[in-house]
Amino acid sequence: MFQSLTPLPPDPILGLSIAFKADANPNKIDLGMGVYRDAYGNTPVMSAVKKAEQMILNSQSTKA
Repeated sequence: MFQSLTPLPPDPILGLSIAFKADANPNKIDLGMGVYRDAYGNTPVMSAVKKAEQMILNSQSTKA
């Protein structure tokens, strides 16, 4: 079924992730995929996201 498809070139954004993993700099920050991790490897929920989520919860009158 897929044998007639031509492979696409590698995704350049995913290439950034590979380059990040290969970089030995201890002060590097991975922003390539939109993920921020603190010094402990945690991905904190940003305050703007918490506020937006609360606004959505407050405005919902039904789950349907």
